[in-house]
Amino acid sequence: MSEAVVACVLAALITTLVFTRIRPLYAFGGAMLIFYFSGLLSKEQLLLNFVNESLLSLFLLLIASLALEKTSLVHDLAGWLLKGSERKVLLKLMSGAGLLSSVTNNTAVVATLMGPIKRNRVMAPSRLLIPLSYAAILGGVLTLVGTSTNLIIDGLARNAGLPGFSFFDFTLVGAPVFVGGLLVLLLCYKLLPENGVSEHSINEHYFTELRLCTAAPMVGKTVAEAGLRQLESLFLVELVRDGSLMSPVKPTEALQAEDRLVFSGNMAEVNKLLALPGLELAHSQSGLLQRNLVEVVISPSSTLVNSTIRDAAFRSQFDSAVVAVRRGSQRLAGGLGKLALRPGDVLVLAVGDDFNTRPNLARNFVMVSGMPDSTQNGGWRGTSIVVGFFSALLLAATSVLSLLDAMMLLLLVYLMSGVLSASEIRRRAPVELALIIGCALGVAQAMLNSGLANIMAEQIIDLFSQWELWGALVGLYLTTWLLTELITNNAAAALAFPIGIAIAEQYQVDAKPLLLTIAFAASASFLTPYGYQTNLMVYSAGNYRYMDYVRTGLPLALVYGGMVCGLVPWIYFD
Repeated sequence: MSEAVVACVLAALITTLVFTRIRPLYAFGGAMLIFYFSGLLSKEQLLLNFVNESLLSLFLLLIASLALEKTSLVHDLAGWLLKGSERKVLLKLMSGAGLLSSVTNNTAVVATLMGPIKRNRVMAPSRLLIPLSYAAILGGVLTLVGTSTNLIIDGLARNAGLPGFSFFDFTLVGAPVFVGGLLVLLLCYKLLPENGVSEHSINEHYFTELRLCTAAPMVGKTVAEAGLRQLESLFLVELVRDGSLMSPVKPTEALQAEDRLVFSGNMAEVNKLLALPGLELAHSQSGLLQRNLVEVVISPSSTLVNSTIRDAAFRSQFDSAVVAVRRGSQRLAGGLGKLALRPGDVLVLAVGDDFNTRPNLARNFVMVSGMPDSTQNGGWRGTSIVVGFFSALLLAATSVLSLLDAMMLLLLVYLMSGVLSASEIRRRAPVELALIIGCALGVAQAMLNSGLANIMAEQIIDLFSQWELWGALVGLYLTTWLLTELITNNAAAALAFPIGIAIAEQYQVDAKPLLLTIAFAASASFLTPYGYQTNLMVYSAGNYRYMDYVRTGLPLALVYGGMVCGLVPWIYFD
């Protein structure tokens, strides 16, 4: 009976994550509480999930990596990475991004490199950005700390009374997979579109709307007389007046107070418009917030999806105003306020002082550039931050200190030296991620306690019985990979873990190879722009379409999966 309860809750959990906008924290938290109150999860097990050593290590590692984001480490490398022939640039870029992602936050690596890539004159950015994202994902499987998924698997193993993973346990399989993945991308990158290399081509589809104030000097003048037809990189595409839309806009059209002027073009030129007397952002309710411009991508989990900009209340929710929107290579129309937002849309926000303190940023946006507090530390200070971070990782890798102890020591140094402040940690600490993982650990424990994991393991074993243990490993890989494409990598790892343990028990083998398989499969998100944050970040920046991910991602997914399913049993099974 308990198996049926857990199966129903698990089905409801996956359905909720795939088909609704309910926050993953609420979905996992609700499932865990059902298991607790139904007696499938003890109070001790529930509480221990949130003080798990690997979970605490991950939490502190992500906080410590905030210090690296404040240095010029990746930015300084960008110039060297983008010099040379086409293939040489691609190889250096992917290798550098992958190696950096093996020890630090891959989202920060991709965000920092995107700017130089968009400005380079060697290759079209669209030939570089998807390979950059995939290389960052591949780099995450090189070490224990390369991705949160690896640390979750480590934490689950320790919770189950199994030995944890060492720093380089993933490298034996991860290094060949990393090299193989880069070779695939070097062979397949020409399948990507060549969307041009100029800065103008990257910015030409930004869509922005301004309002003509009542006392503006250009009221009563024609469009041509107001100088709105002679702008170099901006084009007046629409005029919205009293709910009516004019497009195209005639040069002889006389401007009236409260007209909404819709422009398409280069965002670098928008400040020239804002400098004209009487023009202001159409959707800023309290004047312009000109000090900081922040570029963000709408997350698939955002509550803003399908909301119009007018109804989204950016000022009250985020202390910001929408300056411009970009949706891949599409030319948007109909006025900015009525535009329904979609996952992957790039927004340029003018932000106020409170923007970075708002608690709902991480759920709604993936930050691309222009963070208000991203002051760059260079010189000896930047060097000392980087040296301190990698020294702490070295102490953990050589087992001089545990990862948890090394991160606690590093954070103490960062706090005492002023590199990080308590208020900054409070604002940007990944509390929600930690809570989601803690709840996911509880769900995994309930699957083991109820016996559902054994039933699912038997189904996989029966389905692949012709190939015995290797077949079960392949079935486990495919199950985890499907989950990670449907939900998230961390959730997929937590849900597949008890199945891996059950398979190991039924075959009476060491669970470590099966757990490694789960970790690698959970990171294999190559087929969609929405499966992984870095994929989403490059979606609009490269003017990509969905099929661009399939063209390069499918060969990579096949080679990646084949190598993992071949190398793991070859290395670990007799």
